[in-house]
Amino acid sequence: MTTVPVGFDGLLQFSTNLNANPSSATGLADIAGARDVNATISVNSAEVTDRDSRFKRYCPSMIECEVTATVTYKAATKAFIQKCIDRDLMTIAVLHSSGGQGLYMTAQCFTSDLSTPLEDGMTISLSFCPVYDSVGGAPVWA
Repeated sequence: MTTVPVGFDGLLQFSTNLNANPSSATGLADIAGARDVNATISVNSAEVTDRDSRFKRYCPSMIECEVTATVTYKAATKAFIQKCIDRDLMTIAVLHSSGGQGLYMTAQCFTSDLSTPLEDGMTISLSFCPVYDSVGGAPVWA
């Protein structure tokens, strides 16, 4: 029987070091057991209709970015989960494991829902969004 890998072979990483270019932040550490990691990037629209328009017109506006993940509570993830609950500023990276390319950003945790399923131990569902910081930087793909 042949085993076929399913899903994206990626990594969720974090660092408490911040940099104007988040992809050059040092000390990125893998978050062991992170799963269901998603990065959502969408562009809002702004209405630019004038009096001569018969139809509403729009132009691209601000870009929205959010990273979500589920992490199982273990000794190796305890410090990271505490940083999420404390809303500490971090560099978050969602990367492809083979090449290290992916999304980096200075972020804070905005959602941290704890659950205790019958199997797999306590888990925490997290969501991160970019935040303004005088040292850290906006999301970049590197």
